[in-house]
Amino acid sequence: MTEKRKQELKQLIEEAMESLVVQQEYNAPLYLPVDVYRRYMHERWKYFGLDRLSPLWIILTLDTGIETAKSRLIKFIREELAQFLGVDGDSISVATYFIQSNSTDGPLLYRADSRRIGLDFILKRLLDISLVRGAEAAVSAFDVCSRPEGAHGIFQRVSVVNGIELKTNIDVCRGIRLVPLLKSDTSAEVARYYPNFLRFSLHYEFPNFFGQTLLAIDHPGLSMFHKPGSNQEFPQGLPVSDLPFKVEEHDEIFRDLREVESFRESFSQALSLTLNDLIDIPHGGLFLAEDRTFSPRHESIISLIPANRTRFFTRADEDCIEQAKRLYKSLVNFHSTDRGKLLIAIDRWIKSKASGSEADKIIDLGKALEALYVTGRDDIKRKLCYRAPLYLEQDAAPRKTLQEEFDAIYDYRSAVVHNRVTGKFVSVGERCVPIADLVTRAQNLCQQSILKIIDYQRTEISRLERPETNGELEQLGVDSAPT
Repeated sequence: MTEKRKQELKQLIEEAMESLVVQQEYNAPLYLPVDVYRRYMHERWKYFGLDRLSPLWIILTLDTGIETAKSRLIKFIREELAQFLGVDGDSISVATYFIQSNSTDGPLLYRADSRRIGLDFILKRLLDISLVRGAEAAVSAFDVCSRPEGAHGIFQRVSVVNGIELKTNIDVCRGIRLVPLLKSDTSAEVARYYPNFLRFSLHYEFPNFFGQTLLAIDHPGLSMFHKPGSNQEFPQGLPVSDLPFKVEEHDEIFRDLREVESFRESFSQALSLTLNDLIDIPHGGLFLAEDRTFSPRHESIISLIPANRTRFFTRADEDCIEQAKRLYKSLVNFHSTDRGKLLIAIDRWIKSKASGSEADKIIDLGKALEALYVTGRDDIKRKLCYRAPLYLEQDAAPRKTLQEEFDAIYDYRSAVVHNRVTGKFVSVGERCVPIADLVTRAQNLCQQSILKIIDYQRTEISRLERPETNGELEQLGVDSAPT
């Protein structure tokens, strides 16, 4: 657009903003103050499209109460986007793409979403942007998105980090950050204006997302209007170099979706081991900022958050995240031949942290400890109960206590497997302890073993001078041992 046309659009928007009304989808009336709606939208955009009202199927939007202002804006939009209009003259095809790179083919384009939108939707998006970020931001968004090459920018691949609570945003590394969902009364205030809120709230359990944390990973992408035609959209996997325009380059850590998924898995393992708790990062959704696209597509992350009112979260701070980052680097750089066994142990240890019976947990822990300490299928108990205490403790007295504990862990695991469990207590040496306590102790010993193996591989501590223990430790996949 020319500067003159930009000023004209800004004036039209400002005139329309003088008499805004909030509506539900399909123009159903809703007596919601505009300022409440503005705070609601600001919060929603801040949290990548999260909307607590999603279970009510409430879709709120702005409209201008002055019909002449609305018609003038529609006329302006139609004129500026004439090259993109369909045969009906009132709809436009909009598509969003993400860019994926690999070492052989370079940057490739993949379509994330494509649909037709009406001019009314473009108008309402302009009003939303103007209300939250100002008229100039709305003009800028329209100008960029209406260009033939579209708007280039950054997607966020957003996942919920189940199990940790943060108080402030934390940058994990370049382009990756943790965002806490802090408690806010804005969504609740909006809900009070919805006439059927009470009726719906009695029938549906609202997800308890406050206190949870999001993981946002930047990913390059673009959004654009397409001209009418049967082949208007770009094919999947099109090399970016074949596009009829230049695409902005972004120096992001992860450009391949497989790398993103691998990071989620390994980082959740690192967080779990650091915090000694179950931290899960499931597959997430895509988010593109509202001022970079006119696509109505929004994968509300609220659908990814379980409605769990009894889940307890582990408090984490920057020091915890720093420890998890170091552990993550060690995990991905663990090059021992026994890496597979280590990953099995981590996976089984994490499963033992999930909900389930004590019997299920001890079976998983038994498999984890065997992966760490046992070679072959002969004399499993002897190998486990000798090697684990030897590896974890240098002094003879605590090593004897550890041996008694590993004896009890293995015996209880065998009793479970062979349906020989009786009572709620087990013998550990001369002590009688609750089964739940034994399982917790087994979890802690397994975690300590995993961390120690990773730490030795990372720091390359010298081997023990005692040759009789070196062979045992080499079978664990570590090259060194405590001195």
